[in-house]
Amino acid sequence: MITVTRKISLMLVAATMGFGLVSCMKNNDDQPEIPSAGLMAFNLAPDQNGVFIRLSGNTLNNQAFAYSNFTGGYLPVFTGNRDIRGINALTGTEISTTAGFNFEPNKYYSLFVTGADSVYSNVIVNDHLDTLLPATGEALVRFIQAIPDSAAFAVKLSSGSKEVPATAGFNTVSEFSSMPAGDLKITASNGDGSALERTIQIEASKAYTILIMGNPAATDDTRKPQIKFIVNGTVKPNDN
Repeated sequence: MITVTRKISLMLVAATMGFGLVSCMKNNDDQPEIPSAGLMAFNLAPDQNGVFIRLSGNTLNNQAFAYSNFTGGYLPVFTGNRDIRGINALTGTEISTTAGFNFEPNKYYSLFVTGADSVYSNVIVNDHLDTLLPATGEALVRFIQAIPDSAAFAVKLSSGSKEVPATAGFNTVSEFSSMPAGDLKITASNGDGSALERTIQIEASKAYTILIMGNPAATDDTRKPQIKFIVNGTVKPNDN
């Protein structure tokens, strides 16, 4: 049984995914716990209808991730240096690869498969949710700019009296910022005619990832540039 001692209690967005990282189960032999990390993975490649993630040959997801889908929460993975590959579920071909990424015990990571037109990347970041806490009455918010072949976007997150502006090229993942709970306004625009805007409700003590995603050449509304978001989890101090 893989066990993670952690600081966040997960609020899963995908109701069908019931994975958690707080359980601690031992058998009668009281075997030692196996160190593990948490990994959340996304398919943000708009022309990939199904992606499997493999870690050193082991498949992370039993069902392929359709475009814009993700694990629904942090899944426990073995630590150490792991080769990471994105696999096209239809053809079985490898579309993205990362050699020897080091997963550290009790850390939380996000993996975004991004790109289009046969050029894809694994964007892997340490989410630092083992150490981060929002200010009282605030939430943690970050974004990824995953629109391929696009000019840099001017991105701004606004809530209450706080604003977080940034210039974000393709595959930029911002750090988490503490933002007041309530209405969070998100704007993203570039010099190529893409202007996106959305307002969402954020709750205190939760962590959010804003997904700026899509293909500027798409005619399908589900694949055009847009702003989505997921809830990473509820962040709280250690109990001990």
